[in-house]
Amino acid sequence: MTQETEFELVEGTGNIFRDLGDPDAVLKHAKAALAADVIAALDASRLTVRKAAATTGFAAADFSRVRNANLGRFTVDRLVRMAAALRHAVRPAITERAHLPTLVEDWTPVAPRPIIVDKSYAQGIRSLPDLRDQWQLLFPDAFFFEVASTDARARELCLSKLRELHRYGAVRVAPNIGEMLRKEINRLGRAGPPSENLVLGLDLDAFFGMRFDDLSAARRNALATTATDFDRDVDGLIERVNMLQEVVRGIAQGPADQRRKAAFRAAKEMIAEDQDFVTGFFADFVCSGDHAPPGASLLADIARSGAFGPEWTIYRWVQVQLLYGLDLVERYGPLTADALTAKQHERLQHDATDIEYVVLGVLQGALATNDRRMRDVFTRLRPDGALLTTLAA
Repeated sequence: MTQETEFELVEGTGNIFRDLGDPDAVLKHAKAALAADVIAALDASRLTVRKAAATTGFAAADFSRVRNANLGRFTVDRLVRMAAALRHAVRPAITERAHLPTLVEDWTPVAPRPIIVDKSYAQGIRSLPDLRDQWQLLFPDAFFFEVASTDARARELCLSKLRELHRYGAVRVAPNIGEMLRKEINRLGRAGPPSENLVLGLDLDAFFGMRFDDLSAARRNALATTATDFDRDVDGLIERVNMLQEVVRGIAQGPADQRRKAAFRAAKEMIAEDQDFVTGFFADFVCSGDHAPPGASLLADIARSGAFGPEWTIYRWVQVQLLYGLDLVERYGPLTADALTAKQHERLQHDATDIEYVVLGVLQGALATNDRRMRDVFTRLRPDGALLTTLAA
């Protein structure tokens, strides 16, 4: 005779992660619920991940990861904003769910996310104030310099949109890279994102009262007199790129042309993805070169200790400079400061402006631009970041 075994029926809590004893149960449950919202919105609107990306500003890869339940790199904040952006973009085609799951106790609405804005995006967007609910718009020094130096029609187009935004008190000035680098050199620690280092005390009323040149000159003078000893001139950039070429020489096998292309691809991958490589390159080459920063030995020790990484302005500045420098060498071949053509010099000047935007955008994790090259570099360095463009996908 078989003896029947008694089973105890246990009612679940509604959170499978908690039922399984996961220490991060609340967080994982919240992410899963929000991912379900994103997937439901995609399905109901019949948006492809590429169209969803073009509509919301989030990367297509992000939507693909959510569909595949690959949520490890997402924060609750990011998933909330993805779901909200989708609902806003496709309304009224999608009706919001009548009941959203409780994510965490005492949950409060997420504040607008800071984002670095360049001139090309400001020119292309219909209205800057329309972005206020989702984004805190940050305009770096490079933005004011570009607007000041552009033709009168394009300048007035940007100014009219900025004046409209200023009426809401929503124009914020981000620092230049030099100010961020100086802060890190002086404190031997990271400066934090641009949103924590905003330029205060500027007379924005004067700026929007048509005295634009006064403000632009003030910021230009601040940039020129910033007491950072990091040499950001052409010689320094070329020196670092030439060092990098020596490091990656012989990385690939095969015919010369194929080997050269493969070496550049490998170098770009190392710059973007290998933190040990960037840290080692900074400590062993940048800190020992002719254009080494002040306190180079201390900075090198910090880099070798493992405390130096992508949250530092210096780290991102080295990454972006090397990627732009490699593009130049790939296009023109080996460079020397004395042999630069007028075209190459103009290209470097343009790159210096773009580097300002990209470094700040990478640090902030969000960039609004229509410039293809800036988008490519940003996406390579921050695949988890938010990228806005007014261009069609």
